[in-house]
Formats: sequence, C-alpha cells, structure tokens
Amino acid sequence: MLEMVVAIGIFAVIAAISYASLDRFIETRNLVEARHEKLNLLQTTMTLMGRDMRFMVNRPVRDGYGDPEPALLSGDNPVLDEGEFMRLTTSRPEPGIRGVSGVQRVGWRLHRGELQRVIWNVVDRDQDTKELVRIVLQEVAAVEIRFFTYSDDGDLRAIAQWPDETTLPAGVEFRLTMENGLGYRRLFIVAGNSSVPVI
Repeated sequence: MLEMVVAIGIFAVIAAISYASLDRFIETRNLVEARHEKLNLLQTTMTLMGRDMRFMVNRPVRDGYGDPEPALLSGDNPVLDEGEFMRLTTSRPEPGIRGVSGVQRVGWRLHRGELQRVIWNVVDRDQDTKELVRIVLQEVAAVEIRFFTYSDDGDLRAIAQWPDETTLPAGVEFRLTMENGLGYRRLFIVAGNSSVPVI
C-alpha cells in the first residue's frame, strides 16, 4: 500500500512537471506562429509596395468624371481619398499572356490602423468603376513617404510630396511605424524613370 502511494506521488510530480513544460511549449509555439504570421504580412506588404514603386509608369489617367489625373499623386492632394497617401499608375503582367504587361491604377491608404492597397479594374475610370480594397497590414500607426529626384546640378534630394505632374521620381522611400513602436524603412528605385543613372 505504501509503495502504491509513493508511486502515485512520483507520477503526480512527473505529470505536473510535464504539464508545465507542455504548457510553456504550446505558449512558445503560439507566440512564434503569431510573429511568423506578422513577418509574412510585413514581407507581403513590402513586396507589393516595391513592385508598385519599381514598375511605376508615367501614364496619366482620367478619373470617374473624365478629368485628367497625373500618373503619381501624393501627400495632401485634394484628389486623394481620406487616408490615401499615394496613387499611381504601375505596370502588371497580363494574366494568361506570357511576356505581356498592362497598366493598373493603384492607391495606398492608411485607415484606422489598416494599411490598404486599392485597385481599380480599369485605368481610365467612369462613375460606376468600383475600387477593390485589400487590407495588407494591420496595427499600423503611421506611414511616411519621401520621393527622390535629381537637382539641376546632379545632386540627389528628397521631398515629401511629388510636385511634378509630367515626370516620375528616381526613387521612393517608404517608412512604416507599427502600433508597437517598431519601424521599418525601404527604398525603392523607380525603373521607369529615365533619369536614374545606370551603375
């Protein structure tokens, strides 16, 4: 009888230790999976942003009322919707046609902590054209963009809003601040800008 009580006691101690270890393992696994998911979303965001910036094209469009819109809009431009910090024309591969690309109108906006990528089905819109909104990242506190251009003397300078409606910037800097305080920064070269020097 005493041996059985001792055995049960030893089993209880081992079970308690095992449960605590298992609980810590599950908690760690869930934490790693959550961080991995956030990292994947961040990488997807940077990939989409980089693709839009790199393949930006100097193709003005017409809005839903037939008024002309420059290829690139940014900052506090009154044309942009609430929270939208940039709208541009970019090239994209045509689905099902290898080696052929078309143009697409894309917008980026920050709305209630959600970073959204907006796409319009047609480049030159009408009043019935619907926008397709994709939430690419959540828990975003702030977004800042800067455009790089070459001055007349060849120096590279950064500006907060793109002022020229006829040309494209040489590059775009994208700064992202998350609600947890972490910040990320990427610089994208615009391939469609003929003034970018070839190195």
